[in-house]
Amino acid sequence: MTKYRKQDRDIPDDIFKMYDIRGVVGESLTIELMRDIGRAFGTNALEKSVHEVVVGCDGRISSPTLMTALIEGVRSTGSNVINIGAVPTPVVYFATHFLGTGTGLMVTASHNPPQYNGVKMVLDGQSIYGEKIQGLRDRIIEQNFKKGSGNLTEQSVVDNYAKKVISGVRIGQRSIKVVVDCANGIAGGICPDILRRIGCEVDELYCEVDGTFPNHESDPTRIDNLQDLISRVRSTRADVGLALDGDGDRLVVVAQNGEIIWPDRLMILFARQVLKNYPGSSIVYDVKCTRSLKREIEKHGGTSVMWKTGHSLLKTKLEECGGRLGGEMSGHFFFADRWYGFDDGIYASVRLCEILSNESLDVSEVFQQLPELVGTPEIRVSAEHPHDLVERFKKSADFTDSEMNYLDGVRADFADGFGLMRASNTAPEVVFRFEADTTAGLERIQDCFREVLELIDKQVAWPF
Repeated sequence: MTKYRKQDRDIPDDIFKMYDIRGVVGESLTIELMRDIGRAFGTNALEKSVHEVVVGCDGRISSPTLMTALIEGVRSTGSNVINIGAVPTPVVYFATHFLGTGTGLMVTASHNPPQYNGVKMVLDGQSIYGEKIQGLRDRIIEQNFKKGSGNLTEQSVVDNYAKKVISGVRIGQRSIKVVVDCANGIAGGICPDILRRIGCEVDELYCEVDGTFPNHESDPTRIDNLQDLISRVRSTRADVGLALDGDGDRLVVVAQNGEIIWPDRLMILFARQVLKNYPGSSIVYDVKCTRSLKREIEKHGGTSVMWKTGHSLLKTKLEECGGRLGGEMSGHFFFADRWYGFDDGIYASVRLCEILSNESLDVSEVFQQLPELVGTPEIRVSAEHPHDLVERFKKSADFTDSEMNYLDGVRADFADGFGLMRASNTAPEVVFRFEADTTAGLERIQDCFREVLELIDKQVAWPF
């Protein structure tokens, strides 16, 4: 990994990722580079006639210092900055609407370990990803920045965000008992209070904001990180457990019996509610999601749209097709009914509590009635060149009894299940997911994938 050296413009390319900028603080991501990221973004904003940028940060130890450098960079171009302080990522997105800027920067590394940090971006109402992120790197290399002296104001929007969330929900007569695990992330300062204000009985687990993440990693899609929540939900007989990630834009749910309700199954519950109010509307989901989701969307009169994995990509697709709901297996949920269409784990938590509070069934029965097939969580395997590996698999795989989908990696849909292999855009790894009607079917599909993988790379011990 190369370090940033301004004298020869040696900018590390590995931190400019598909959906955001993310690297190790003091190594690939320095204060100096953060300042130049602000310069590049501020210049791009001015070129779009955007003159105000909202900036916030998460609870990591490095975030305040890096945010200061980022703000300095933005202001040096002549762009004005509104500093909204330490808040979850969805609050930055909300602020771009509430304050009318359409533009914001969030200093965060989401669910990564404490030594990481980075930036999530939205410009003029559009997510910044892919080539646009690479364009920021190019601008930094060229040192092609506008110069000026932008103003700095500070404004808290947390109360405005909370009021907006609360005003839009329709809580029923039933009180919902929840355990909320914020993994010591920044959502811990906001989410429990909002849940109480809508009438929930709240048991807080790791809701003290601590940028060292002392209790477990802040990634709720990893089963190890859910064990304390599962234990607390079971021991307290809570109705539901809510696990948020480090910056509060993702949600994974645990049922009363300790079962993990993976986000693609939770999408079924959300889709049913949304389609009652917006019959025929489009529901967008990523390639890792269960086949049951498509069936349920169409059963309830909706249009199912499978799309590529990635919160920026899915959000953009949702906007393009005018959809009302989007979701990913990773726990990003995008509500475009009664909300703004950005991913928000806190708002998704509130919408879930709204549904449960209005159900005539016992909460445990609501989850039990969701369609469930035999499946795996995401299976991640380290790979030095993940995209090359997926391409080699694509050329070698010939599953004649399946429908092949190359939208994002390789997804093979069989009569009784599917298998997926795709390259991660955020880490050097390949990601697999398998699902079938029966255990025997699941094993057969995994065998099909493993046989091809062993032909193209005999050195890896494939974990299925």
